[in-house]
Amino acid sequence: MTKNWLLCGLAAWALAGCGGGGGNSSAGARAAYPASSVCTPTDEKTWVRAYLDDVYLWYLDIVDVNAASYATPVDYFAALLVKTKDRFSFAEAQTVVDAYFQSGQVIGYGATFVRASDGSLRVAYSEPNSPASLAGIDRGSWIVNINGRPEGQLGRAAFLAALYPVGIGDSNNFDVMDPGTGNTRNVTLTAALVNGTPVLKNQVYSLPSGKKVGYMVFNDQTANAEAPLSEAIAQFAATGIDDLVLDLRYNGGGYLYIASELGYMIGGAATRGQVFERLRYNDKHPEKTNNPASTVPFFDTDTGDKPLPTLGLKRVFVLTGPGTCSASESIINGLNPFLNVITIGGTSCGKPYGFNQKNNCGTAYFAIQFDGVNAVNQGAYINGFSPVCAAADDLAHQFGDSNERLLSTALAYQSAGACPAGTLAQAKSALHAPQGLREIYRAPWRENRILK
Repeated sequence: MTKNWLLCGLAAWALAGCGGGGGNSSAGARAAYPASSVCTPTDEKTWVRAYLDDVYLWYLDIVDVNAASYATPVDYFAALLVKTKDRFSFAEAQTVVDAYFQSGQVIGYGATFVRASDGSLRVAYSEPNSPASLAGIDRGSWIVNINGRPEGQLGRAAFLAALYPVGIGDSNNFDVMDPGTGNTRNVTLTAALVNGTPVLKNQVYSLPSGKKVGYMVFNDQTANAEAPLSEAIAQFAATGIDDLVLDLRYNGGGYLYIASELGYMIGGAATRGQVFERLRYNDKHPEKTNNPASTVPFFDTDTGDKPLPTLGLKRVFVLTGPGTCSASESIINGLNPFLNVITIGGTSCGKPYGFNQKNNCGTAYFAIQFDGVNAVNQGAYINGFSPVCAAADDLAHQFGDSNERLLSTALAYQSAGACPAGTLAQAKSALHAPQGLREIYRAPWRENRILK
């Protein structure tokens, strides 16, 4: 069974990106909700309701609302979602979503903004050569004022519009405090098309014990992540690392096949031929749940059928936080039956669900369609994965600095075989795990588990 068949074997149920599609709908759209023949709000709303009634994981819990009360099909879609169970389904312009998942490109400044535990607005990281990076705004920078006003005084809509503009050339003015200086400077940022860097850093530490530890910051599971992931793992293998610290604290997910490939590259022979994740759909679709394509293996080749490099590790340290979501949580869950996965940081976001992109009239709809379990049927981690060693995110140090709190905790555990003093070993619930961050501001399509 080839990877392409597994990726596209459910095309009859509208898996996105499996070829043959075009226009307003994905390939193989179900007859129950064909693409709108005329893209009027009324027709599109009719399509939205038929789509949700058919594929939505919680279709039985949908509460009827008057479609005419909502100005747009997207507003109507949002109104039908079951908010008590679903904080993840969304809709967005198809061009925006496709550009991100296929090439990692987004319009903006290239900075990821977070609300720190002390209430300050900070930058978690910036993409290399992005407007933010070129302006000297990077990990740890404070945003004090936006367009001349204290950032805390802006309404939510204006605040997010300033942080994440949607048009190339859009600009906003920021008063920025650089880490360690106490000085504020004024910067105008202009939005551009930014190329994402999925593997932001990879390096090797030689410890006094003689052991070698690899460290990799992996932020986005987009299609363009496959090559740099493979290259980084091959470098680690050539160096002969003894342990790996995988930094997923800002990885909101993406393509499930990328997660599977990375899991195999870490585990090697222990995962070869094993189940990475089983997908379970609603009771209207036993033919999906029982279809072989809904059992995702640990892929041992890339999308060009080239064998992937492996480390063959017995354990892996994973740095986590509230931004570790969906397909990045699949890496943790998928590896758990086969490796010792030692989580360090904060509790992950808790999204054991996923969806297939469904396009209609230029809008990409993502309604939760399945949940996922690992080879021993473990899943349902709606409260996230609690860390083995709890440690708050550390914006005072750059990625890869051995003094950075999460990385230093992992290195200390590697040397001592246990959580260092000052961390909470074997945290029992999300309430016990210091996050260091209150909120991560980013687009909803960056927190997902998507089948290609």
